[in-house]
Amino acid sequence: MNFFRRELGAAEAKKLSLAVTGVGILSTMYNLMKATHENNPELIIQLGIAGTFSNEIQIGKAFVVKTECSAEMGVWENEIYTDIFDMGLAASSEPPYDQKKLINPHDHLINSAGVMAVNGTTVNRITTNPEDISLYKNLYKLDIESMEGAALHYIGLSEGIPFIQIRGISNLAGERNKDFWRIAEAMGAAVHVCKNLLHQFNEKQ
Repeated sequence: MNFFRRELGAAEAKKLSLAVTGVGILSTMYNLMKATHENNPELIIQLGIAGTFSNEIQIGKAFVVKTECSAEMGVWENEIYTDIFDMGLAASSEPPYDQKKLINPHDHLINSAGVMAVNGTTVNRITTNPEDISLYKNLYKLDIESMEGAALHYIGLSEGIPFIQIRGISNLAGERNKDFWRIAEAMGAAVHVCKNLLHQFNEKQ
């Protein structure tokens, strides 16, 4: 909260509730649901970093996520990957899913962010396998991966709460040399987008 008071001023900051939901989808689901029930928010903004599968997405820049999925939920068998929907374990368009995706319907929020919208997947382990990277990029048409995004989309859609996910891109997926990661720059870019969005939201109140 001190950061937002310093950056936005006390008048705006007093309207905010911050929740550090932790790393990973399980921690995020629990802590985000807890914060949602305690605060009854008008808007949920998830802020974080992500890796990208695309050489066309610039490292150190921020993006908003239009669609989320859990592409790694499935099985590799006989060198063929089948996700849980094609396995028949889940219905591809049973709410909150729409054709296997968790789609943010709040285009006014996405457009207000002023940055490009991308497609993301949420993973339990950072992707390093070239075969997985190719699958996510070419078959599922994904741009980025995080470890928390799908939790936000699932809760926002299920609870009917407007939401937006802002991600700064810290690295290219598969790059394990941390010297090439730009975490501070990515987080700074995401914070900048968040500040602009909060100013707009506050002006409408």
